[in-house]
Amino acid sequence: MNNTIINKKKYSSDSANIVFHIQGFVKDHQESFYSKEYDESTQIIVDTIVYSPDYKKIAAIIIAKNPTNEQLMSDKKYKWYYNATCYLGTKQNDSLLLNWMGPNYNNSYDMESLSKKIRNYYFKQRSSSTNNNDDKYNIDDVRYWKYSKDWQKIENNRKMQKDFEEEKKNHPENVYNFNSRK
Repeated sequence: MNNTIINKKKYSSDSANIVFHIQGFVKDHQESFYSKEYDESTQIIVDTIVYSPDYKKIAAIIIAKNPTNEQLMSDKKYKWYYNATCYLGTKQNDSLLLNWMGPNYNNSYDMESLSKKIRNYYFKQRSSSTNNNDDKYNIDDVRYWKYSKDWQKIENNRKMQKDFEEEKKNHPENVYNFNSRK
């Protein structure tokens, strides 16, 4: 069990920093926020932050709150619907790098039950899931921070993204530009 404790001020600061980063993903339709349903009306809620024992890594459970008029098939008796997912982050000095881990829990009209469902998965069910053999540890297990394959996946994704950005910069003719479509 991970018993890492953080003071309220630092937790609040990290929460605000996470929201800032996630709002950038929403604006640019990146990571789990690629869908058009996410826009300036999307509200980001940090449900939970879990820290590694050395405070250099985090797992953040994020809930996105959207007006129901953004849904394809909305239930008009509700004003909002909620989607939830998990992001992993690495902290270096004052910077934070976040990457989407998933899975997504979508289209809930009850934020509290959605929060319970996603926390139950990450804190209790993840390591026993038969869907993915890589998930040997729940995020509140101290071993997760050192041995989970999630961290290697994130590093690989970051390297691919860096290589892509380099290719885009050096050879823009090789990169499809979605914004140039007519």
